[in-house]
Amino acid sequence: MYVLSLAQANVPSIFILGDSTADVGTNNFLPGSNARADFPHNGVDFPRSTPTGRFSSGLNSTDLLAKLFGYERSPPHFISLNIEKSLLKKNFEGINFASGGSGLLDITGQSDVILTKSQKEKVSSDCVTSN
Repeated sequence: MYVLSLAQANVPSIFILGDSTADVGTNNFLPGSNARADFPHNGVDFPRSTPTGRFSSGLNSTDLLAKLFGYERSPPHFISLNIEKSLLKKNFEGINFASGGSGLLDITGQSDVILTKSQKEKVSSDCVTSN
């Protein structure tokens, strides 16, 4: 049995682009979004059984990936951050741009008020080029 351990990989930051398998609550803060996971049963395996906006009962795929790199969980969704201040922090862990319901095509999830692939690429590109 092989155990993958990347904790010594010295990864300075993680930037996540994805769909509901990687969303950590982005859609909760999008006005009018129908693709949300901030209600029970989501989050029942989290401390205090609090729904976090993840489309799972506990940690999601990006939380597990982040743990492999030595982080406690996935970086926070970009809407919750003051990005300029966060990027200046010494312990900056990254940003999660994932949005549940999104897909490879911009028409995916249009009626659910989500971040499209193009919108995620624009926001993440603006974030990287401004620093």
